[in-house]
Formats: sequence, C-alpha cells, structure tokens
Amino acid sequence: MDKRVKNSHAYACRITAALLVWLALVLWGSALVALSPAMSPATIPGYRVLASALAPFGMVWAFWVQSPLYALCGSAGLAACGGLFLVLHA
Repeated sequence: MDKRVKNSHAYACRITAALLVWLALVLWGSALVALSPAMSPATIPGYRVLASALAPFGMVWAFWVQSPLYALCGSAGLAACGGLFLVLHA
C-alpha cells in the first residue's frame, strides 16, 4: 500500500474521532439537560461553558494519541455512551 494512502486513512480516522468527540459532548449535554429539567435554566449555561472549555482539548486529543484506531474507538465509545444515556433519560 502506498504510504500516502496509509497516511490518509489514519488522518481520516483522526478527523472522524475528533468529530465524534464533539458529538459526545453534545449528547452528554443533552442527556444532562434531560435528566434534570427543573434545573435546566441553570444547567444549560454552565454546561455550555464546560463543553466550550473541553471541546478543543477533546478534538486535539484525537491527533495526540499514538494510534488512530485508539482515537476512533475511544471517541466512538464516548459518543455511544452519551447517546445511550440520552435515550435512557429522555
């Protein structure tokens, strides 16, 4: 396999992992809001600040880890857990 093709596959995995981290933050935030609707007016701004602070580190993390597969599996796991949490509490 050509080295450029191999590098493009690794880069595509890392980009997908970064987008899945962003999706995980959105899903976990939605689940937290669904979990406590009475506290939603206070919870939403606080979570937005927290998610905005964590998003850059989470998205760059996908490029810091050694293996693109590890980044993809880790971020997919976070997104899947957030989605499951949202479904269970919605």
